[in-house]
Amino acid sequence: MISTARGRGRALAGRVALVLLVLLIVAVVEPGLSFVEMRAYDLLLSLRPARPSDSRVATVDIGEDPETVSRLAYAEAVRRLHRWGARVIVFDVMFKRSRGAEDARLAEAFREAGSVVVAAATQVAPGNVGLQDPVKPIAGAVWAVGSPVAHQPNEGTVRSIPLMVRDRDTGRAYPSLSLAALEYLRGAGASEARLDGGWLTLPGLRVPLLSGEKIHLLASRAKTEGKTDDVSSSGIEVVKGSEVRAIPRSTSWNAMLINWAGPQDTISPQPLRDLLDMSDAEGRERYAGKAVVIGGLDWDVWWTSVGAMPGLEIQANALQTLMSASFLQPLPPGRLLGLLALFCFATASAVRRFRGVRELGAVLLLMLAGVVVARQLLVSKGVWMYLFACEFAIGLTWALTTFLESGRAATLLGRFVPAFLGKPGTGELGEVRTMEASILFSDIRGYTGTAERLSAKDTMTILSRYQSAVEDIIHRYGGTIVKTPGDAILAVFWKEAGSLHPATAAVRAGQEMLQGLPMLARAWEKLGVNLEIGIGINAGEVAMGLVGTRHLEPTVIGDPVNVAQRLEGLTKTLGCPLIFSESVRERLSPEIAVAELDEVTVRGREAPLKVYTVRGLEGASLTESAVAREMRE
Repeated sequence: MISTARGRGRALAGRVALVLLVLLIVAVVEPGLSFVEMRAYDLLLSLRPARPSDSRVATVDIGEDPETVSRLAYAEAVRRLHRWGARVIVFDVMFKRSRGAEDARLAEAFREAGSVVVAAATQVAPGNVGLQDPVKPIAGAVWAVGSPVAHQPNEGTVRSIPLMVRDRDTGRAYPSLSLAALEYLRGAGASEARLDGGWLTLPGLRVPLLSGEKIHLLASRAKTEGKTDDVSSSGIEVVKGSEVRAIPRSTSWNAMLINWAGPQDTISPQPLRDLLDMSDAEGRERYAGKAVVIGGLDWDVWWTSVGAMPGLEIQANALQTLMSASFLQPLPPGRLLGLLALFCFATASAVRRFRGVRELGAVLLLMLAGVVVARQLLVSKGVWMYLFACEFAIGLTWALTTFLESGRAATLLGRFVPAFLGKPGTGELGEVRTMEASILFSDIRGYTGTAERLSAKDTMTILSRYQSAVEDIIHRYGGTIVKTPGDAILAVFWKEAGSLHPATAAVRAGQEMLQGLPMLARAWEKLGVNLEIGIGINAGEVAMGLVGTRHLEPTVIGDPVNVAQRLEGLTKTLGCPLIFSESVRERLSPEIAVAELDEVTVRGREAPLKVYTVRGLEGASLTESAVAREMRE
């Protein structure tokens, strides 16, 4: 029971170590594959059902390029919306070119409404870039000028929007259009917004950010003098403490994840021309008490997490996210690691428990469970679980566990399959091989009587210790035990197995077995039994392989094997514990002193055999040659 508990403890510790290794690899590799993680995030959003659009937000499509729309039409739309009770009017339109008298009329309408937010123009002048206020007098007539910048990673997908941008040259802060609208609705000023670590705080509201640093616009590298064009938000740098550094477009900065209501057209805009033809009663019913976002559908289209979408709807989705305070945010690192560890541990357990199709099915079910959990967290809690990190961790755990398990299986199989049969997992395993080898056969004297006097448990205990010690010796000399029938041991030594010649290795192993016998004999003597062994060694060509069909058994077959067994039987007759044949003597290293014993006839062979031993062992019984010698010394 204790050994079983220890085994379970070691298995548990192994799985914990594997999980920690997987988490370390994921932590190192996953940031470099952030583009895959972002695609996984998009997948989660696409699997999420569409959310009802916020009834407090309405949109108006101007239907044309904003430069072609008369500013008198904008002025009339603002007057109507103000008269109908719209709470704030947001223009995702850049008024960057003067229109003379039209500008004055539009500015007058803005002042009358008092609740208008317009987009700043992101423009490039020779060698310079910055957020630029609308033309005068429009800039002085609005409640706030907001930044239209959206976050576009390298692949050009909008997933978030920076809430606060500064013009580096002027130092002026521009809230996003959606944040400026929210501040008006809450009766707060832009100066009250604060970046606090990973949050943007307003009175009574905290907005989670992907990063809490300030955002500045960089100087442009445009070299075309006199040219003024719109540019994307790639000219961005981050200010953290006193450090100013450029950041790649793929980095998430002072940005809020947009909680999309759904794909394009989930928030249906009203055409501007329909608004201008609308009656007051219909207008009040449609726009009273709402935030109204005005922009274009056809000329300002971006790719987002939920598909292609015009800037008008992007700004409306961002405003909805702020107004409803239904924020999306990443799973905190500690909880993410805990969740990943749980999936990794379950994967490792499944691989150890199942095999084949069931193993594959279990891993696929765990991966599906990761998708389900990630989707559920996003739908019910607004939490973004790093899905790719989860799936990558499950797959990596599966691969590593399978690799380690296959290694353990090969090691375990190697303990049952002799080395001469080939390596487990290769095509050599089980192939019959013919080669020259030296055969060692040993037997315990009087074992039958010993087994009669001792209990089966005691017999197995002392026999196991003996065979374990002999196995260590044989392996040390490059040999392999083929069989252990009862108290006997059949071992084989061949050329490829060790550095010594097989015959020399077999004789050396036999000598060491006899030298180590006194220590082993003590355990037997405590039980009232004398331990004596005989060893016979022969050399020649043998066949090695597996026999049987349903029950496979490794074996070595050939006349040298039979002769080795017969020689072991002569050890008692000749009074010598170790005997080898002429074929062994011919192959022995010269440094081994040999003594000739006799010329004998063994059963099954007509021709007599000369037999030999190592000098010093001739004419002595086992006990005299080993145990008694130790006592004398």
